[in-house]
Amino acid sequence: MIIFNVIIIGGGHAGIEACLSSSKICNKIKLISSNLDNLGILSCNPSIGGIGKSHLIKELEILGGIISEVSDYSRIHSKILNFKKGESIHSLRYQIDRILYKNYILKILFIKKNIILEQNDVKNILRFKNKILLIDNFNCINISKNIILCAGTFINSKICIGKNVFKFGRYNEKTFYLSKSLKKINLFISKLKTGTPPRIDINHINYKKLLIQYSDYTSYFGKNFNFNNNIKCFITNTNLKLHNFIKKKFKSTSIYIGNISSIGPRYCPSIEDKIYKFSNTNKHQIFLEPEGYYSKEIYLNGLSTSLSLKNQKKMINKIKGLEKSIIIRFAYNIQYDYFDPRCLYITLNIKFANNIFFSGQINGTTGYEEAAVQGFVSGINASRKSINLSLWKPKKWNSYIGVLINDLIKNGAQEPYRIFTSKSNFRLFLRMDNSLYRLTNLAFLLGTITKFKFKYNSNYIYITYNNLFNFFNINLKRNFNIYKNIIIMSKYYGYIKKYLFKF
Repeated sequence: MIIFNVIIIGGGHAGIEACLSSSKICNKIKLISSNLDNLGILSCNPSIGGIGKSHLIKELEILGGIISEVSDYSRIHSKILNFKKGESIHSLRYQIDRILYKNYILKILFIKKNIILEQNDVKNILRFKNKILLIDNFNCINISKNIILCAGTFINSKICIGKNVFKFGRYNEKTFYLSKSLKKINLFISKLKTGTPPRIDINHINYKKLLIQYSDYTSYFGKNFNFNNNIKCFITNTNLKLHNFIKKKFKSTSIYIGNISSIGPRYCPSIEDKIYKFSNTNKHQIFLEPEGYYSKEIYLNGLSTSLSLKNQKKMINKIKGLEKSIIIRFAYNIQYDYFDPRCLYITLNIKFANNIFFSGQINGTTGYEEAAVQGFVSGINASRKSINLSLWKPKKWNSYIGVLINDLIKNGAQEPYRIFTSKSNFRLFLRMDNSLYRLTNLAFLLGTITKFKFKYNSNYIYITYNNLFNFFNINLKRNFNIYKNIIIMSKYYGYIKKYLFKF
């Protein structure tokens, strides 16, 4: 029987990054997913990036992650955020073609020779000596030195649409029941909720009543692909008529009934929460975001709800420009189990079971980007642990990855955690445009890159470990802003100079 170095359970953004990062360091990697067709699927919003989130993606690109490359390949609309403010909070956001995104990830996973993919469900996790035994639905056993659990919203989850409750992790996808196995390791288990808005038919919208939002022509993560980046998005608003309708239907929502009692994301509330908490506001913005080049669906960002399907149809038809709209996919709320991340080391393995790693929404985070960076850290550390190398402990002062993980393991997650630039004391130094200088040496030391292709002054140059320091010495002096910020943000410049490139 094969003893794997790392087994990853779950094929979301955390699972994919964990799988690919660990495959760069060792072999005998296995990814187990309940449905291989859905690897890399965008469960909710078809977008990557945003305030704080784009910093994570840029750092992942420098360290050798894949999400930035896939985003550049599949983007259909891009936006520069906070452009009129300081450089430290400049952010970027992409609209993504769902099909292109998923297919690109599948291609990368399928061509990797040291990754084994398996479509299966794990029903039990057992620890035996220094190994982990995974028992599937057919009572077959997989043995691994380390496992990474990236189950997302699929652990003991339920979906609520009005008064209807379904035992799904995503609509029409079955949930996992691993909580009993993990309770034996004495983990604290609680519940969180999230939701997704309806998708409507692109052909039944009155675009004359909507505000057009044009794309900013920019390359997000430095890689140029030959696709048009010119798909338009649109903006509309709710109104008092809609607000009064939803107030009358409060009693039919899953939260009011009691089917869902957990806390949802603060920065992505349902439309019921907005109307209840901001009762004096007459309107809320709704962004109409296309789901792809050839997709018939429009994603209604800002209209997450748990109303019944009948009430969802009435609600949408009361919005300006959507009077004759037709729902293709309806909205729902989902409640799921998560584990208190304070039980983890900064390397993301459990303190009293150090060969089990957790990543993604199972740690109480929300968003693709937060999940991806956790998966990347877990993948590196699980693979390095399996071949007896020292583990990477992300630092708060040199990356937003370190900020996110330090926040989780020290403060826990009482609500779905989301990264922001305001959460870092070093945010003037942690910018998107100096990620190369902060993290390239670390990527070489971790073993996730051997050669880096970088666009500089309209030319592509290759950075290897041998010419790394010469490149930095020349370009830090040329780029005075980066050089100045390194000095200003450090009270003790000698400390930064000594440890900036230290693993």
